[in-house]
Amino acid sequence: MLLANILFIFVCLLTFALLVTAVAHIWVAVPFIPTPMKVAREMVKLADLQGDEMVYDLGAGDARLPILAKKMHPGITSVGVEFVPTVWLLGKIRIWLSRQDVSLKMGNVLSVDLQDADCIFLYLIPSIMNPLKQKFDRELRPGTKIVSYCFSLPEKEPIKEVEVPWLSGRRKLRLYEW
Repeated sequence: MLLANILFIFVCLLTFALLVTAVAHIWVAVPFIPTPMKVAREMVKLADLQGDEMVYDLGAGDARLPILAKKMHPGITSVGVEFVPTVWLLGKIRIWLSRQDVSLKMGNVLSVDLQDADCIFLYLIPSIMNPLKQKFDRELRPGTKIVSYCFSLPEKEPIKEVEVPWLSGRRKLRLYEW
């Protein structure tokens, strides 16, 4: 009887989590598509981190990029921001399992204060790039680096582009500097 009750509670919680995720994805219209690890590694390399920077991953998903950046550069402060509660929870679990000192905030990427950012990683949909560019213009210090996978920032020229493999083709990583 106890096992049946625990199983029932687990199924209810899982169903609730899936429902919340579905509603959040419909409301935000942003799918959860994890950055391939090979691409994440290239993003961190392209950022040319020195080891003491404040690094953000906007739309951090399962936190793979903030975790990887911290592993590659233990001296950085690595912060992810994720909006969808169940994806955020998945990221928190991955951080705990990785034993890395990484922070994952739940919130809207357009609301987080980025004035202390030295580097920002992005893998977001095109419709959010213009509002982000405007936010960056208001908040970022000169010299802040942005590494974007797939999608470009409007009216901003990257200082470097790198092609990375993606399924049967190639996609671009773009490095911007404010």
